[in-house]
Amino acid sequence: MAEGDGDAKTACTLVFDTSTLSSFARAERLSLLEALTERHRRLVTRAVLDELRRGTDRRPRLGDVEVLRWLKEVAVDSLEELIAFASYTQILGVSTRDVGEASTLACVEVNGGIAVLDDQVGVTAARERGVRVRRSLALIASGVQERVMDESAAAELVDRLVHVGGARFPCDGASFLRWTEANGLLVRG
Repeated sequence: MAEGDGDAKTACTLVFDTSTLSSFARAERLSLLEALTERHRRLVTRAVLDELRRGTDRRPRLGDVEVLRWLKEVAVDSLEELIAFASYTQILGVSTRDVGEASTLACVEVNGGIAVLDDQVGVTAARERGVRVRRSLALIASGVQERVMDESAAAELVDRLVHVGGARFPCDGASFLRWTEANGLLVRG
C-alpha cells in the first residue's frame, strides 16, 4: 500500500496514534491538524490518550489533546479487537510507547478506517496485515493539494513539527515538496 492510501477527498475514519498527536501538540499546531483532517471522522484510543497523559509532566502541551472536541475517544476492548491488539503487541513490543500504537492498529484492523502514525515499525506491521496507514507528511501533502495550506505554510509546518514537535521525518521543510512529489504524495500542476 502507498503512503497516500485512503483518498484524501473521500471522508473516512482516521484513528490517531501518539506519534502524530504528540508532534502536533508539542509544536502547538493541533488546530492545523484539525483543519487538515476536518472532512473525516477522527478517533483516538484510550491507550493513546493514556500515553499522552503520562508525558504531560515533561511536555505539558500533550495535555491539549485530551480537550479537543473534534477528536473522539474510543475503547479497544471487544474480543476481536483484543485479539488483534495481542498480535500487534507481539510485533511491536509491550513497552508503554507501543501500547497506544498497537491499540490504534487493532482498532483500524477490526473496524476499518485509516491508522495515522509515523513510526516505521508500526507502518510496516500495518501494511503486512492489510491495514491502511497515513503518515503526517501525507496529511500535510493532502492539505497542500486541497488548498488547506499553501506550499510555504506546509514547509514551515514540517520544520516546526521536526524542530519543536520532535517528529522524525525523512525530509525537512526545504525538501518537503521534492520529497512528497518523489513519493507520489503531491501532484502539482
